[in-house]
Amino acid sequence: MGKWNIKSVNNRCIASLVCVLGSANALADKVDDCILEGVKSATSESSLVTLKENCERLRASEVEVPARFIDEKNTEYNPFVITPHRQNYILAYSYMDEPNQEPYQQNVYPGVADPMKNEEVKLQLSLKVPLTYSKLFTENDAIYFGFTLKSFWQLYNPDLSAPFRETNYRPEIYYEALFPYRPWNGTLLTRFGIEHESNGRSQWLSRSWNRVYAGVGFAQNNWGVYLQPWYRIPEDSKVDDGDPSTPPPPKGDDNPDIEDFLGHYELHGVYSHKDVEFTGITRYNFEEGNGAIKLGMSFPLWGRLKGYVQYYNGYGESLIDYNYQVERIGVGILLTDVL
Repeated sequence: MGKWNIKSVNNRCIASLVCVLGSANALADKVDDCILEGVKSATSESSLVTLKENCERLRASEVEVPARFIDEKNTEYNPFVITPHRQNYILAYSYMDEPNQEPYQQNVYPGVADPMKNEEVKLQLSLKVPLTYSKLFTENDAIYFGFTLKSFWQLYNPDLSAPFRETNYRPEIYYEALFPYRPWNGTLLTRFGIEHESNGRSQWLSRSWNRVYAGVGFAQNNWGVYLQPWYRIPEDSKVDDGDPSTPPPPKGDDNPDIEDFLGHYELHGVYSHKDVEFTGITRYNFEEGNGAIKLGMSFPLWGRLKGYVQYYNGYGESLIDYNYQVERIGVGILLTDVL
């Protein structure tokens, strides 16, 4: 069977293919749904062969491939679909115990006692775009550009005109591949990448770092784990004149001790049961004894919207708080989950 272009195949041919696949006893209903969804989101670069191969990976009951992997591959060519990278959510209300006031009291709102309130909105937007569209080393591997934006909005602080307290920007380029063999009836994946993270501020409030990482993960249809160690790319030290009343120089390392608090790795875990998904992320520096844990639970609301509850405790929730321990709980809406 040749690689037919979906745009050049008439509706009768597509319907026939779906009917044949749907009538075969060996195929599960989820394969039919996968193909139909793929046809609806197809573009001129899509191939019926690729679509069929991606969806038929679901038919082998002894190999549980998370549906998200297949759905993403089926829509990567569609210019009207934005592929999520990390979770996308809005915590419409979150409560932070003892906010870090020091950076703002000294440099933004001098003379104002406790300018930042405990209540605020936390949101995260994350997407990825493939930079390659053909096999590099193995089937379904690719190089991606990813971008994650995380913001903390003092919406419930009208005395200061409800400012955005902190926003972190995290662009990255990485290679991702699914291993061709399926150990333990699941999917094994790996990532290698480089990323920059900063808060886009200057001088006193500036925080940033660069790192390279190599991660490995394992997933089945309803659970997965992912370990991502990293190495921070060193920066030159700042040359400071020692006068605390003058701003630090723009060049140089804004936060030389960031690894003391954020450690050298992240461990992710996810488990899904009856449309309820539980997630967790942890970091730890064994030398310094500093780390963090983030726990989340999502559940259906209506349509594609999910309710979301998130708990965070530790260092590094935001770059401005990288060396300040934060405890937060929030509730809101989640758009894209992990599995």
